[in-house]
Amino acid sequence: MLLFLFFVYNVILLTTTTTARGALVSAKGERPKQRLNPLCWVLGPSQIEIKVRPIINGSSMPKTGLFKSLKTTKMEFKNFIGIDISKNTFDFALVKNNNVSLPICDEVPNDHSGIVKLEEFLKKQGLNMEETLFCMEHTGIYCRLLSQYLAERKYHVWLEMPVQILRSLGIQRGKNDRLDAKRIAEYACLKKDKAVLWQPPREVVIQINDLLTLRDRLIESRKSLKQPIKEFKDAGFKDTAKLIESRCIHTLKAIDKEIQQIEKDLDDLINKDSNLKKLYKLATSVPGIGKITAFTMLYFTNEFKLYSNAKQLACYCGVAPFEHTSGTSVKGKSRVSNFANKRLKKLLHLVAMSTLSSNRELSHYYERKVSGGKNKMLVINAIRNKILQRLCAVIKRGTPYQLEYQLA
Repeated sequence: MLLFLFFVYNVILLTTTTTARGALVSAKGERPKQRLNPLCWVLGPSQIEIKVRPIINGSSMPKTGLFKSLKTTKMEFKNFIGIDISKNTFDFALVKNNNVSLPICDEVPNDHSGIVKLEEFLKKQGLNMEETLFCMEHTGIYCRLLSQYLAERKYHVWLEMPVQILRSLGIQRGKNDRLDAKRIAEYACLKKDKAVLWQPPREVVIQINDLLTLRDRLIESRKSLKQPIKEFKDAGFKDTAKLIESRCIHTLKAIDKEIQQIEKDLDDLINKDSNLKKLYKLATSVPGIGKITAFTMLYFTNEFKLYSNAKQLACYCGVAPFEHTSGTSVKGKSRVSNFANKRLKKLLHLVAMSTLSSNRELSHYYERKVSGGKNKMLVINAIRNKILQRLCAVIKRGTPYQLEYQLA
């Protein structure tokens, strides 16, 4: 009985004193004196391990070796820095102590010297970085230098879609970089409870995306060179088609060679990393998913860590249907949203179309639904969702996809 009461006492003490960073924080935000957990008197400090879960939606979930889950602790942000990034410069606006009416603005170059000036500005303002949130629009390569620097310094970074910020602020008049920085800071202050802290991908994952992007550009260049040759042949001007082809034949061969080299480099990156190699084998075990689709999925899902289930991933890829009704007058059909990752959506469509000729199960499913009166694109979208369901299942389970299961 005594042992049971002692254990219950430690449960209460751990759940009320342990936070996401292993520190003690009171309800008012003050930091009281740290007390020694009585469990240490029995087990010893070296036998107690406290693990921290990743920060999601502005909150962190602590986890100990004794308990599966504890109470979520919200992170209270008081200072907000909105950053509008362009090719050569980035403007930033600081909102201190939730006071959106008096932002402090400045502009610095979008290079290492600008980052130094930003760091000097932060020191001058005397900000508590644990209470400061950086918010910026995801502008691809232009925001990479700054976002990676902030992540390396363990600052809280929120990368948000530009359309999300634009629509949340209502009707706006006028536009310039400084004004946009103020609006981003205001958005971060007003929507701080919905902040999703950015977890940067590993360097090898970024390299995979850079190689994939280069490969896509080479394919587009090859297509633009081959297209006029085909058009002249179809129009009956065969001599002109041969002349054009003879002038760019060496360029086309060079492009093909570079594409093959990029694919070899991608294979080398995967084989050198054990985690990527494992995920790659699991993904490509699903019928229809090939090398390029698996590589692209690995990058955009940050090694399948950004989405916890297939429904979330389907929504991100733009293949999840949404209802379209209003009252009694609007009875629209369910349809996919235009807000999606078009690159993944295109790849999934190609995967679905290839499975119709290579996968007997899904081809029979397609024929059965179409013969029953279903719209063809609706059935293809259902196949895309089936493929995502299988992909997420093998990743979660950690075992390759099996076509047939044998009952014991």
